Amino acid sequence: MPGAYWRTTWTISCRARNGDVCIEPRYSRMDEPWCATTGSSGARKSTTKPVTNPSRRQAIKRTRARDAGTITPRRKRCINRFRRRACLPNRASRAGTRIENRTSFSDRSVPQNVERPLILHLSADYPSPHRGPTTTAVKRLVEGIPEADHLVVSLFRTSDPRKVRFIDCGTQNGVRLIAYRYFAPPMGMLLAHCMRAVARRVLRFLETEKLRPSTVHAHKFAFEGIAALWLVDNCGYELRMLVSVRGEADQKVLLYKRTYRRLLQRIADRADLIYHVSAWFRPTMNRYLDISPSKQTLLPNIVANTTTPPASHPAEPRFVCVLNLDIRKRKGLRDVLVAYAEFQKTHPNIGLDIIGHGRPESVDDVTRQVRDLDLEQNVRLIGRLSGEELFVRLPSYLALVLPSFNETFGMVYVEALFAGIPILYGRGTGIDGYLEDLLVGVAVTPGKTSEILQALGELSGNNTAYREAISNARGILFERFAQVNILNRYRADLLDSHAHSTQAAQTP
Repeated sequence: MPGAYWRTTWTISCRARNGDVCIEPRYSRMDEPWCATTGSSGARKSTTKPVTNPSRRQAIKRTRARDAGTITPRRKRCINRFRRRACLPNRASRAGTRIENRTSFSDRSVPQNVERPLILHLSADYPSPHRGPTTTAVKRLVEGIPEADHLVVSLFRTSDPRKVRFIDCGTQNGVRLIAYRYFAPPMGMLLAHCMRAVARRVLRFLETEKLRPSTVHAHKFAFEGIAALWLVDNCGYELRMLVSVRGEADQKVLLYKRTYRRLLQRIADRADLIYHVSAWFRPTMNRYLDISPSKQTLLPNIVANTTTPPASHPAEPRFVCVLNLDIRKRKGLRDVLVAYAEFQKTHPNIGLDIIGHGRPESVDDVTRQVRDLDLEQNVRLIGRLSGEELFVRLPSYLALVLPSFNETFGMVYVEALFAGIPILYGRGTGIDGYLEDLLVGVAVTPGKTSEILQALGELSGNNTAYREAISNARGILFERFAQVNILNRYRADLLDSHAHSTQAAQTP
């Protein structure tokens, strides 16, 4: 068409189905060519002035090559550099990542160890030398099953593609640890695409190392579960899938990313077992997803001081809060201080200890709140204590006071119960859902200072009755939260999964 020119722009995009990155041309119409200028009359005049600047000549050459529908070597290098930083497949091997062109494990004749199953764990909460401090709940669960070999991929998100790392940390105590700092935008953007990219990288590692796990355990349903689903669908053999549900993180995707519910339903359908770490989140999850009850079971976090039955001790007139001061808002510390300031007016002899560490600015903020409420004579900041020191001090307190917001489980509640003291906990969060049939504490609505004030009076006035109830319920508490019982249930599931996978592999 005379007078019309078309400009080609090459863009990087992701495929909707399998998350593959591809290079696609975008065409836009232009009224003038790149090498033409327009005079005052509107007629086009070609540029006849020779170009003497070498860099300008290279720029014109790249522009003409782009308009001609080709990619210059420099642009190709930039694209490949982006792919390497984002852990995405190169253009030359992109076709190999498609499902129909993938080489399966069965084509590689990988020997399978039928004596010891290999369990692949995908977890964003597993400690590694290449990340900051995190909870040890998953580590205790993994290291508690020495009958199996474990391959743990410890995930840590970064929004800077230049910081992506995949580091093999070696094997220790039967656990081979991979520290994987993966690329993903913040706020859950492109969550599914990034998790599938993680799965592709893990699968390439398995193929390179000739490893064939019998079970994959995703320790967060709506995050690592996406990667586990992709692995199960694309590994080339039957792989058992276990998924843990952690309410604090998983509810963000289930409730606020509605377009992901179909994907989450696929994860629930494909999973062989679903472990609810957060018992309080189980009804919400079943409200939005259709999950068979036979697949679901409770699997609380393992706490260190559950090896002995809880015992009752004489109580000193003091409450205790145990928390990380850096997340004091989510733990509801401000509400506790406000309610305690009102409670202290009628109970001046009952004090409050705050045990925990934090950054200097966090400690200063808590100190300022205590001073503003005129509680300096009654509230003590103990600081950080080791686990052994905490277990020794807990039995002497009246109760643990921690009405947290949006907490997955709250291991400190179990530690307090096994120390023989009652607890004040948040309703619909934390340990709620495990204790309905036991008189071991008081549940309050997080943020409601009036309910916290009433609960403080209840726990102080009837403290002896609560301690006796905890002592009488020691058998039930031990059955639900003891480390040996949790590991026995998990061990049985893993060995059953391995037996099922071995039988399926031997079936012609």
